[in-house]
Amino acid sequence: PQMPVIADSRRSLRDYPPVIFKMNAAELAAMSGSAGGRGLDEVKSAARALAHANGQLVFITLAEQGIVGAAPGGAVEHVPALPLRGPIDIVGAGDSVTANLIAATAAGATLREAIELAILASSLVIHQLGTTGTAGVEQIAELLPALG
Repeated sequence: PQMPVIADSRRSLRDYPPVIFKMNAAELAAMSGSAGGRGLDEVKSAARALAHANGQLVFITLAEQGIVGAAPGGAVEHVPALPLRGPIDIVGAGDSVTANLIAATAAGATLREAIELAILASSLVIHQLGTTGTAGVEQIAELLPALG
């Protein structure tokens, strides 16, 4: 099987080879030539088009709105972020999302499963104040019912 590779860069991913892309909404807008201010439907459409053009999965992080993922075959999933449970510290949240997306993808998870894992892990990480948080298997399993 082919090993998945994910690119997550603050600079444009436009010059990257066809690998899995992870970006935020502003980076998606810059890459697609949009002025930004996209609603969820526009993000889904742009993610679908990018996944099709690149032939790889695309993940768009939307802060409190969650994550949109798109597959080259046209599937698009949106998983909302979990509600905040008090003060947060976002240090490490993006890295947690990236790590869990690629681990889930490498393990054969569906598009939705990969996004759900990333949502759970990032929710755990942001609630650990003053440190680069971690999300262990047991913690993720305990939070799983929060997805509904």
